[in-house]
This record gives sequence, C-alpha cells and structure tokens, in this order.
Amino acid sequence: MAGVFESYEQQFSSITSDITARIGKIPNLTGTEKKTACGVVEGNLDEANELVEQMELEVHDMPASVRGSMKQRVDKYSQEIARLKKEYKQAQVSLGDVGSMKRELFGPDELHTSEDNRALLMDNSERLKKTSHQLDEGRKMATETEEIGLQIMDNLHRDRETIQRMRSRLRDTDSDLSRGSRIVRRISRRIVQHKIFFIVAVLVILAILGLLIFGVVELRKK
Repeated sequence: MAGVFESYEQQFSSITSDITARIGKIPNLTGTEKKTACGVVEGNLDEANELVEQMELEVHDMPASVRGSMKQRVDKYSQEIARLKKEYKQAQVSLGDVGSMKRELFGPDELHTSEDNRALLMDNSERLKKTSHQLDEGRKMATETEEIGLQIMDNLHRDRETIQRMRSRLRDTDSDLSRGSRIVRRISRRIVQHKIFFIVAVLVILAILGLLIFGVVELRKK
C-alpha cells in the first residue's frame, strides 16, 4: 500500500513540475500556441486532481498509526493544486494582452514593458523556487513514510518469528506429553500384571498348603 502511495506522489511531483514550467511560458505565447499550452495545463491539472483523489483513498485504508500524517500530506497536495490553478488563471493574460490594456488605460507614452517583463520573470522565478522547496518537502515526507513502513515490516517479521517459536515449543510439549502418557500406560499394565501374578502365586501356595494339611490329617487317622 505504501508503495502505491509513493508512486502517486512521484507522478504528482512530475505533473506539478511540468505545470509550473508551462505556466511560466504561457504569458509569452499567443494564438494557437497559447491555446495548446493552456489545454495541456488544464489536462495536467485534472490528472493531478485525480492523483490526489487516489491518494485520499489509499490513506483511508492505511493503519491508524500513520493515517494522520499521510492525510496532512494529501492536504498539502490539494493546496498545491489550488495554488497552481490560481497561477494558471493569472498567466492566461499574455504580455501582449497586458500591453493592450495598458495602452488603453495610460497611452503608449506611459508604458514600461521592460520593467513589467522583468517583474514577471522575477515572480515566475520565485514561484519555481517555492515549487522546488515543496517538492523537496514531499520527497522528505516520502522518505520518512518509507522508513516507518520498513520499521512496521521489521516488527511484523519479529512477531512472526516469535509465534513460530511458540508453535514449535507447543509441538514439543505435546510430543513429550504423548510420550509420558504411553510410559504411564505401560507402567500401569505392568502393575496389573504383577498383581495378577502375585494373586495366582498366593492361590497356588494356599492350594499346596491345603493339600499338605489334608494329607497330614489323613495320615493321622490311619
């Protein structure tokens, strides 16, 4: 389950990086190129949304011990999508459109196109830095989650070994009990046999004594 979640995270990181890069190019595009780029960004945003939904389903099936931290990660990804959507809406106004609006409002003598371009580039650069930082945090969280998963697997492995040892001891104990029971039965049979032999021997001796006494009495009568 953790492996599936990490796969979704990797896909999400790749898609959001592509979205960020394309959003930075949209203001400089016009016509068909701009429409194509916007279509790609919108498709990627939809795919990112689907990945977040899949991650939410995976978190729902995770153990309670890690569900809280994983839910926080998914919430951060949802916030990232919301931020990218906002940036995408802002980027849909191209530099040419901005220039046209400025000419209508202020006139050609008051335009400062180079300064606007510089400010826009600086803004895009700052956004890329923020996105890179967020991706680093995502990788860090993925590493921590992997370590937790490995620790849980190790604990389960130790528990399994303990259970197997207990089963082996129970089997040995059962074998000892069976062997002891057989010994007790043999001893019991021997005791019974000895009793029977003793009784028979006593009866024989008594019979012999009786015969001797009878013989002595008969001799005295004669």
